Amino acid sequence: MSSSRTGPYDVHARDEHDGLEVLRATGPDGLPVGLLRPAQAGPHGASVQAELARTAPVRHAHLLPAVDVLHEPDGRLVVVVPDGDLVPLPSWLAGRGPLAPGELVTLAVPLLAVLERAAATGLVVDRPHLADVVLDDRGAPLLRRLRTAGATADVAAARASAAAASRGLVELVAGHLEEGSSPLLTALAAADDLDAVVEAVHDLAAPLPLPSAAAETDDATRGDEVDWSALAGPPRPAWAAALPEAAVVDAALDWLAARRETSVRARVAAVRPRFWLLGGVVAASVVIALLLSAPGGSVDGGTAVATDGGGAAGPSPTPAPAADAGDAGATSPPGRPPTTPRGGDGPAPGDDDVVTTGEDAVAAARVLLEARERCLADVTPSCLAAVDQPGSPVAARDAQLLDDPGAAGGALVPTAVDGEVQRLGETVLLDARGADDEPASVLVVRTEAGWRLREVVARR
Repeated sequence: MSSSRTGPYDVHARDEHDGLEVLRATGPDGLPVGLLRPAQAGPHGASVQAELARTAPVRHAHLLPAVDVLHEPDGRLVVVVPDGDLVPLPSWLAGRGPLAPGELVTLAVPLLAVLERAAATGLVVDRPHLADVVLDDRGAPLLRRLRTAGATADVAAARASAAAASRGLVELVAGHLEEGSSPLLTALAAADDLDAVVEAVHDLAAPLPLPSAAAETDDATRGDEVDWSALAGPPRPAWAAALPEAAVVDAALDWLAARRETSVRARVAAVRPRFWLLGGVVAASVVIALLLSAPGGSVDGGTAVATDGGGAAGPSPTPAPAADAGDAGATSPPGRPPTTPRGGDGPAPGDDDVVTTGEDAVAAARVLLEARERCLADVTPSCLAAVDQPGSPVAARDAQLLDDPGAAGGALVPTAVDGEVQRLGETVLLDARGADDEPASVLVVRTEAGWRLREVVARR
């Protein structure tokens, strides 16, 4: 199919399942991503829209994380997730054939943990479909779509929904077992809570690794015929079993095991000479700085040594008066929105910096929009970098004004922010109005430097 664009992403494939459209795309950095959005705009896609908004903040090692969010001009929410070498579970099962009981355990248990995590955050969970599950290049199961029916403050109700969803998911996967699934289905029918469902799955068999789509060959198509020793990684200490399951924990354990296998002498010998030289220069600079800052180690700035025949020391010229503090607000440090001097009864000049790095997204958006309006009057790269998120749609449009400053008059500049509409993690959608009260939407994102504008669009 022909390529199209959604925000900064180049879309090259589309798929739809049960009201959710999955777009396979490429990001600005060239990495593959998946864009999840309702298949239809307006009321027909409202339930999927609400589901995406509820589940985007949920984090788990076996749930595809939301790496970006944006809104289409028609109002549809788009959640961006990693893609890469992911194989849909139905496609994998079609080429795989029946599952061994141990493979079902390996496939189901991580997904049940995702449902338990979602229930712990207060979500009422629905049963996933097999099309909602993908396998990565290691053969690990990942949930791409987390189906929910709403949110609740009742913890018991949330866990009950997760238990029902877990039973339904295991029953779906059990239909692909190579042997009869009656004992498992009988145990599931007696499971009255989430823990009992997990225990019933564990009792089925010892877990077996799932061969990935890349590792599977004609000679090794069964999970117990694939040599997984090369993929197992370094041995783990016994106490590591008590740690939570997370990618960060796995990486830390692998790093610790690798360091134990390498001697200190080998690690020192691996450092390149130029880095030793650089370290020596830095250490010498630190020593010199400490000596100069010590008492008596530098010439006192308040006196000057006379060089005439008398050899007497005389007072130094009177230092110039400090700049007026009222002028300090005329400029801002790099990376901060530009500020302007204010009257004596207003906030101090540095208050804009506090607002854009604080917790109030509405106040930060007002400051950023005022700063952007000043930037458009005199467009400079540093000014735009202080208000727009790098690589965002609004940054791309504003950057074009550097070549044609006269086009700044046609840029949309909301003058009022009415309030928050939706929050997804560090991204907040705001309701705004222009100079003539025309409706607009403003999307702000919290970055390492503080809040920044991601998108400014007019609403029809």
